[in-house]
Formats: sequence, C-alpha cells, structure tokens
Amino acid sequence: MLTSSDRLKNIIYRATHPEHDSQFSLQYWRERILGVIYLTVAVFGATAYLPSVYLSIREEIRWLAFFNTLGYAWFLYAAFTRRIAFKTKAAVLLLFIYVLGVSLILRLGPFAAGPFWLFIFPVMAGLLFGMQVSLVCLGLNALTVFGFGFLIAANPQTVDFTLPNMVAKWWVISANFILLDTVVTLSLAVLLRGLKKTLDRQHQIQMSLEDKHAELQTANINLTREITERQRAESELKSSHEILLTVVDSIDADIFVADMETHEILLMNRHMQDNYGGDRSGEKCWRVFKEETAVCSQCPVTKLVDVEGQPTGLHLWEYQSASTGRQYLNLDRAIHWTDGRLVQLQIAMDITELTRIQKEKLNLEIQLRQAQKMEAIGTLAGGIAHDFNNILAAIIGYTEISMEVDRGNTQLVQYLREVMTAAHRAKDLTAQILTFSRQAEVEPRPMRLGHVVREAVKLIRASLPSTITIEEIIQSKAPIVADPTQMHQVVMNLATNAAHAMESEGGQLTIELDDIDLRSEGAGIEGLAACDQAVQLVVRDTGKGMPASVRDRIFDPYFTTKAKGKGTGMGLAVVHGIIKSYGGEIQVESQPGQGTAFRILLPVADALRPDADHDRPADETATGAESILVVDDEPQIVSLLEIMLASLGYRVLAFTDSVKALEAFEANPREFHLVLTDMTMPVITGQELARRVLQIRPGLPVVLTTGYSEQINEDKARRLGICKFLFKPVLRNDLARVLREALDEACGSQIPQSIH
Repeated sequence: MLTSSDRLKNIIYRATHPEHDSQFSLQYWRERILGVIYLTVAVFGATAYLPSVYLSIREEIRWLAFFNTLGYAWFLYAAFTRRIAFKTKAAVLLLFIYVLGVSLILRLGPFAAGPFWLFIFPVMAGLLFGMQVSLVCLGLNALTVFGFGFLIAANPQTVDFTLPNMVAKWWVISANFILLDTVVTLSLAVLLRGLKKTLDRQHQIQMSLEDKHAELQTANINLTREITERQRAESELKSSHEILLTVVDSIDADIFVADMETHEILLMNRHMQDNYGGDRSGEKCWRVFKEETAVCSQCPVTKLVDVEGQPTGLHLWEYQSASTGRQYLNLDRAIHWTDGRLVQLQIAMDITELTRIQKEKLNLEIQLRQAQKMEAIGTLAGGIAHDFNNILAAIIGYTEISMEVDRGNTQLVQYLREVMTAAHRAKDLTAQILTFSRQAEVEPRPMRLGHVVREAVKLIRASLPSTITIEEIIQSKAPIVADPTQMHQVVMNLATNAAHAMESEGGQLTIELDDIDLRSEGAGIEGLAACDQAVQLVVRDTGKGMPASVRDRIFDPYFTTKAKGKGTGMGLAVVHGIIKSYGGEIQVESQPGQGTAFRILLPVADALRPDADHDRPADETATGAESILVVDDEPQIVSLLEIMLASLGYRVLAFTDSVKALEAFEANPREFHLVLTDMTMPVITGQELARRVLQIRPGLPVVLTTGYSEQINEDKARRLGICKFLFKPVLRNDLARVLREALDEACGSQIPQSIH
C-alpha cells in the first residue's frame, strides 16, 4: 500500500517522465501517424515512384523525375532514422505535398493528380500541426487554385489540355475544391480537437483516480495504524497477566519488568525463569541478576527518563555475564505499567553466536584481501616472466650462435658454456617464480620429484633467517605422475609452514625424499593398498609442535594458528587436496615441544617419459631451405632469429611491426612456407595475426612463441590452427626441430576454431 511519500514520488515521476502517459498525448499519436506515413511511403512508394519517373522521362519532364527521386530518397532515409525531429519531418512532408501538387497542375493540367495532392495538403497539416496551421494551408491552397485560374484566363496556353469555357469551369471546380477541402480539413481539425479533449479528460480522470487511490491507500494505512495503536493500547490496559505471559514466554530472550524506584521485579518471562532458577518476582533485580548488595553501578534506570520524568526512548547497551561468559545485547525503555506508573522493561538477547559470526566474517574478509594480494603478485610475476624470458632468449640465442661460430676457441667456448649455465639457471628461476605465483597450468605427467624438491629448496633458502638450517636428503629415483607446478607448491607450503614454526627460536628444516616398499609398511596406509612401491617425501622441523586439538584441524580450509596477516588458512588444505588428487596419502606427526613431521606418499609411475628438451645431440640439428616470415616486437629477438634461421639454411623475412608483417603477407601469401610469430605484440597480437594469416591461406604452418601469456596455451593454440607452441627462451636445436616438424607434418592444415 502507498504512503504519502510514495504518492509524491509517483507524481514527480509522472512529471519528469511524460512518456509514462504517452498514450494520453495527441502529440504521441501524431508522431505515430507520421511514422506510419513515412514507413508506408518508403515501403510502397515505389509503386507510384517508378511509373511517375518513367512518365516524366518519357514526357521529357526531367525536373519532375528529379523531384520525385529526391522526395522518395528523403522518405526512405527519414523512415528508418530517429535523428530527425518530428516538426522537421512533418514540415518536409507538407512541403513535398504542396510542391508536388502545384508542379503537377502547372505541368499536366488541372485534371491530373495535382488537385488531389493540394486537397490533402491542409488535411495533413491539420492532422500533424492542428487547426491554425491547417487554416494557413487552406489559404495557401485558395491562393494557388485561384491564381491558377487567373493564369488560365490570361493565357489559355498555360496548359496543354483545355475544355470549352475552361476558365468558367475552373472557377466552379476551384470553388467546390476549396469548399470540400475546407469542410474535410475543419472537420478533421474539430475531430482532433475533440479527441485531444477526450484524451486530456481521460488522462485527468486516470490521474484523479490514481490520486484518489493513493489517498485511499494513505487513509487506509493511517486508519490501520490508528486501529493498531488503539488495539495495542487497549491490550496493554485490559489484557490480563496470563495473556501478557503468553506473549513474552514465546520469545527466546530474557525479558523482565522492574519498578524504577524500588527495583522490585514485576515480571519475568519463561526463558529468563529457566536461566535464573524460577520466577523471582518480588525480589530486587540487582540481587537476582548480579548478586549485588545494592543497586548496580551501571543500572540504566536513570537513562530511561528525562529530568521531567518522561520516557527518553530505547536505550541499548551490551553486557557480558561473568558467570556464563555469554554476550548480551540489552534493550531498555521506560513504559507505563497497568496501574499507570513508569517501569523498566528490559529485553536481553544472547548475541554470543552473532558476535562469533561477525568475527569470522572479518577473518574471511582479511583472507579475501590476502588472496587478492596473491592474485596481484601472480599477475606481476607473469609480466616479469614475459619480459625476462625475452631477455633470456637473446642471451641464450646469441650465446649459442657464438659457440657455433668460435668452436675452435676452446677458452671462449668454455666461458660461453658458463654463460649458458647461468642463463638456464635464470630460466629455471623464472619458472619458479611462475610456479610460486600459481601461473602455470596443471599438467600431470611422469616426472621425478627430486628435481622439484631441489628447486623449491633453492627458492626458500634465501628467505630463511640464519637461525634456521636446511638439510636436504634426496635419494629417490622412481618416477611419479604429477604436475611439477603443484608439487612445487606442496613442497613450498610445507617448508614455509615449518619455517614459521621455528622463526622465533630457530632450528633445523629437514627434507627427505626416498623410495619405499609399501609391502613392508603393513596395511595401515589408506589409498595406497593397490600399490607396492611409493615415493616418500618427509618435511620435518624442530619447532614448537602442535597439540592434538590443532593437529586434527590443520587440513580444514581457513583454519590457521598464525598471527593476523601471516596466513590465509588455505595452505595445508591445498596441499591435502593436491596429494589426494594424485592418489597419495599425507600424514602428520607432532607433539608440543617436539617439532612436526609431514609424511607424503605418492604411488610410483610405470615409466618416465624421456625429456627431449636437452637430450638431442648437437649434430642432429634439423635444417631447411624454406621461406619463413618472422614477427616479434623485440628488435633483439628478431635479429637473433634471423641469424639462427639463416644458419639453419632458411630464407627469412623479419618484422618488428605486426601490422607491416601482415601487409607483407597479404601482398604475397604464397611466398612463405611458415610463419614464426611472438604472442604479445602491440596492435595485432600473435594470436590475431595467426588467425588472419590462416584466413588468407588455410593450412599454412604457424609457430607461436611467448615468454608468458594468460590468454593462450598449447590447447588453445591448436584450436586456432597454430601447429606448434613454444615458451621463450627457445634453444637453437629445439627451434630447429619444431620448425622442421611443422614444415614436414603440415600441421597447419587443421581448420582454425574461434577461441572464447
């Protein structure tokens, strides 16, 4: 039901949004009619336009053909655009009707279609603009037909077709024309004026009904409120003690009424009686509730009335019970009792759980902010990885070229090998940064865990204080099936937690990796009953350890014992999920003061896939003689690729501008056998360049390289039609192999798909 404020809002809305009542506006219907006229002429006008133009050209009335063409073009444009105002469209329509009518009379005589157009001229003016404009148009019509009569009288050869007594007949025709035109125009104008009054009256009636409805609703609300107030007052004055108890006993809160002067308890609800050992009515509230010997120091009675003894309204305050430790929100006010005196009414609601929920919500908000920070760090790491990999590509590439050029200089080659070693370490460091920031995709594959453990230890060693030492015992040779990124995350989380446990007093972090025979372990390991061999990872610290109550919850999401801002409570939950997803088992052993040991068991894989990245002998480098289009926005990379590919026998056309590269390809798409492009480039990315190139020449092999990109991976690249996908920095032998495979396999023949 509407209140007075709602009614006012409706009035303001109708005033500021006239389209709300558009159906009651004559202008609304005029615009609708004009739109129908324009649309009808635009759609069906060709039936009149084409014969008229044909006849005009045949009769050599070329200006009339031009005028008809111009008019029809206007109607076509104006019918389908909203940019032209109503008055402009209506005025042009009237002008077109009048000019066409006059032109037809002057050219084809009084018995052609001209009088029909002049007849409709004031009628349409009255319909679109009202009576005043229609009267002006009637006058203009009268001047036109009478003027034409004078013109015939003065020069009968004005028209090609004449009749006996032409002038007299024209005056009779003109008089009847003006009379009928006036009758129709004025009738339509009167009809429109009556319609406008009817619409206005209907609008006023509707507005009046809405106002009356709003008034009735307001009156109904006020009446309902008055009745409710009266019923409440009568209930307070007339209801019995039993009815009052029925109401207050149904509320799950402590409710009592006490005399404001004597502090004698007058009423306790059932909930409060259960908490304080029965009905304590008649006793002092400070003795029953606080076990005090006098009035409580924080008694709210003095705040419930003003200096004149009148109630001040609701008073809220919180209180924690010393006996139960529960938190209460107290609502106190002064009310008139059944005998007319002012008494204290208190409702005490237990908000212990609400307070706990609010604290948990605050903790979740803190965890969310921490997660957002980690996401920002991951984005930053991706950007750094992209730029750093481009730098490493130049370093590794030019070093490889230098080693090829100066093979006879043993000392220089040795130095260059050291540069390559350092560059590969930098490459591995970039991969570690991406792993730490969780930017790598999950790709489980056969792998040896020892390499991941060593890299994780390198990464964490620099962040540990000197009071913590690391002992690394890696003896495992067996492979497992897992994603290296996730396993790196597991080791980092466990090692970081161990370091936190020892940061105050120092200690030793031990990481062990070995192979075990599960048959000797007995049947107590869940999830690994079907396996005989497993890889065991143990992360042990000499920290303060954990009690059983904490140990039982460490894998719960968002559970953490770290100080505010030092942990999200998700680390061990993530570790648990990763290990379980690979069919493994995780165990924890910890006692207060005796440190903690996490033991992870993962099933051994059947075989380890050979790593082709570094095992290809130098003398197996693949070569070719094809023409390759190279695109990269880094000049150093472009120069390097030109040298590399030229040394492999390929013909190279290189660009640092992807737009110019596309233009060169469009100019001669059959010149190139393969396109080698970077992913992240200004204006046109490598992904977009590949799409356009394959549209022009489907089946062309395209190889995409990137230092790092969230938008593309190997699967998306293949769906685009890109046959090979490489991460920078790329070694010379790897590049040669990939290019040769792409050219020999014709892998670009697949149909590209859209990537969403």
